Amino acid sequence: MSGPEDAAKVPPESLSAETVSAWLRRHPDFLHEYPEVLTFLTPPEFKRGERIVDMQRFMLDRMKDDVSDLRRREKQLMSAVEGNAAGQSKVHQSVLAVVGASDIHALNSAIRTILPGILDVEAAVLCIEEPGALALAGANIIGTGGIANLMGPKRRVLLQGNTPGEAIVFGGEAERVKSVAYLRLRTGKNSPAMLLALGSGRDDGFDRQQGTELITFLADVLEERMKQCLGPKS
Repeated sequence: MSGPEDAAKVPPESLSAETVSAWLRRHPDFLHEYPEVLTFLTPPEFKRGERIVDMQRFMLDRMKDDVSDLRRREKQLMSAVEGNAAGQSKVHQSVLAVVGASDIHALNSAIRTILPGILDVEAAVLCIEEPGALALAGANIIGTGGIANLMGPKRRVLLQGNTPGEAIVFGGEAERVKSVAYLRLRTGKNSPAMLLALGSGRDDGFDRQQGTELITFLADVLEERMKQCLGPKS
């Protein structure tokens, strides 16, 4: 349908009240599609009667709809801001728990027992591909190539919603997991490939649309603390 821009190109002498009226009758949705036209029209006085259009009521209803839409958007924005602030607080608390671990055993214990409560997830697990010092500290062994099988060869972070937990990753807690976050950990060429796995009990606890900045920051801090705990050979 042609709009106001096209109408503006029509020579004024070719237009008449009858022409405009006839065109509007053929396009009854015009004001719904171009409500800004109402801002420079002079509405008729309030009248009642059959087939009398109350333009003032129409404009008022339109304004109410616009205000309702603005309030809805404002509410959504505030919810997003509050959610981001809550997520940031959880990650900061998790970082403090990681930094406060005295050795690799305490670090793995903090991951398993403290992070789930802070991050509101069912499980947090440290996984490695090959046996080593971390296995003795309680990390799950998922076998050579296990991390690539879960999240691809190069991906740093993978979020998946509506996804059951893998038993090889989460062990006995897998049945409660409904969405996952996998974070590849890079602690040195002499260390086994490692993974931090978070399992939420909600289908939408993690999903691909979520931002990864905060959770990547947690992975960065965890990497540095693990390097310190494993020593200079890592």
